[in-house]
Amino acid sequence: MLTDKELNQYRDLVKPASTFEEGFGWKAVFGAIFVGLIMLPAAMYMSMAIGEESIGPAAKWVTVILFLEMAKRARTALKPAEIFILFAMAGTLVSSPTQNFFWRQYLVQSDAARSFGLGEAFPAWYAPSDSAVLDHRSFLMTEWALPLGLMLLTQIVGRIDGLILGYGLFRVTSDIEKLPFPMAPIGAAGVTALSENQSGQEGWRWRVFCIGTAFGMVFMFLYGGIPVLTGTFLKEPFTLLPLPWLDTTVQTQNILPAVPTGLIFDMGHFFIGMALPFFGVLGAFIGLVVMMMVNPFVLLPMGMLPSWKPGMNTVQTVFSNHIDFYLSFGMGLGLAVGVIGIWQCVSSLRRSNRPAIDAAAETAKPVAIKGSRGDIRTWVIIAVYLGSSALYIALCGWLLDWDFRGSQLIWVLLFFAFVYTPFVSYVTARLEGLAGQVLAIPYVRETAFILSGFKGIEVWLLPIPLANYGEDTMQYRIAELVGCSFRSIWKLTIFVVPVLFILSIVYGQLIWSLGPIPSAAYPFASQMWDLLARNECLILSSTQTGFSPFLAALKPAVIAAGGVTGMLSYAALSAFGLPVLLIYGVVKGLGGSIPQALIVQFAGALFGRFVMAKRFGPDRWRQFAPVLLAGYGCGAGLIMMFAVGIKFLSASIFQLPY
Repeated sequence: MLTDKELNQYRDLVKPASTFEEGFGWKAVFGAIFVGLIMLPAAMYMSMAIGEESIGPAAKWVTVILFLEMAKRARTALKPAEIFILFAMAGTLVSSPTQNFFWRQYLVQSDAARSFGLGEAFPAWYAPSDSAVLDHRSFLMTEWALPLGLMLLTQIVGRIDGLILGYGLFRVTSDIEKLPFPMAPIGAAGVTALSENQSGQEGWRWRVFCIGTAFGMVFMFLYGGIPVLTGTFLKEPFTLLPLPWLDTTVQTQNILPAVPTGLIFDMGHFFIGMALPFFGVLGAFIGLVVMMMVNPFVLLPMGMLPSWKPGMNTVQTVFSNHIDFYLSFGMGLGLAVGVIGIWQCVSSLRRSNRPAIDAAAETAKPVAIKGSRGDIRTWVIIAVYLGSSALYIALCGWLLDWDFRGSQLIWVLLFFAFVYTPFVSYVTARLEGLAGQVLAIPYVRETAFILSGFKGIEVWLLPIPLANYGEDTMQYRIAELVGCSFRSIWKLTIFVVPVLFILSIVYGQLIWSLGPIPSAAYPFASQMWDLLARNECLILSSTQTGFSPFLAALKPAVIAAGGVTGMLSYAALSAFGLPVLLIYGVVKGLGGSIPQALIVQFAGALFGRFVMAKRFGPDRWRQFAPVLLAGYGCGAGLIMMFAVGIKFLSASIFQLPY
């Protein structure tokens, strides 16, 4: 662990600004409108069509660069605080909550729900399950009012919690304990570099970003743009490359039975592999190779994969293997990783020469609240936390009609609100401040719900007071480094939440009205949502009365084997001085991920490490790779925005019958 002297060196890499400026203004408002109107629908469509989780990085770069260029032509400049707010705003606006309702309407009427006996078990406050309502494909019906209202309420409370409680943890870990937050200077450097580059002299970041953008535009036009555009006038969209992947599982079953095989052609995974830590990607590939060897030659002959049958495709094979073996083995590995993370955290706290809570309490009084920074009083933080926790618990009780069915669920909610959430949030805040890491303790929620004795799937769908607010400390440290008033962050949230809600409903209604979801127009959703639904229904069934497929799938001996394997692997890697990231990668590669993506990511990692790093040098390539990935995301996002815009335009044209 770093000594106090080393901590101070990291903390002083970037000096905090001496003055704090307002970053939220008309520029941020226009930026929010631009992102909401143009990029939000593209993000919603891409997530279902090609499986892109988010175009958040692209949205950030496009918005900031657009406004920088506009400022140059207007002979003005953006302040670092304004650039920071534009970055934060763009990343927030492209994550539409309505996408979750696309998933809900599918889940409640899915074959997976019916096969697990859950077809009529979903409550009305989660989603309407009446086919007469769902067939209308419209959110503008009274049956959707309660789910949408509940979403808006939890969005508002969740944002307030994250902002206020994240600020409180920042006050403790940064102002009082003086932790360095070693990852914060990286985020601040991007803002300051863009701010200093407004003189018209283009640096290496701009060139690398443009190269990535060109790759993204060309490839995404061929990969995703053509299917969207041809889908506007053809019954079945035309694809140059298989979407979402090429599935060869059936063709290879005689050589590698019970092994999902194939290849994904999305170059985004290649760029991700170049940007991610090499040994994490290597670990995932090792896990994949181990799975490909163990499944057909060890587990299948031993009768440990009884659900697999010849003729199963990738999705069916992954799910059957998950049920038979990898759910339990992965749980053991996850528990081992959680124990390792807790042990590392405890070690870091012990080796730090600063006592944690006692020292914070003793030194809190001398720390002055800086008015220009936008600080708030401690009592406000405590009141917000107590109020939001009470609101969550009351909301859960109201949704259940205060009928906890003879279970201990109320004590579980109190434990989450006042014991677990404060503990894990504070520990994560310290880890962020010391090493830029996050603490994740696996299966806490699942274990608590099962042990509570509650019967019914409602418990999994409740807005419970379980969160990790330690991650929210980072944005305040970056804001401090770039000189952005904290009030700007809060004003941004007040503006963005209603805008995001309204635009999400509008675009969600428009997209759903174009056709059923999933369908041939959304290849990724058509392939993956069945697997995701089966996995979710497996979890939901664990609290049902009678037979539980989830509990039946748990094998204590296999869980123990996974835990022992994880601990021994960690010990061996530590003993030989090898990167512990390998273990985290292996957890990802063993049975839980679609193998097609891992292969392409590993190819990108090899190309980055052994070609690009040798060409430019390891240190410089580490700087290039994230910017190149952001550029690719920008180019891909622009093409999809164009294609989706054409599709929306064509759908809005009323064609006369003569």
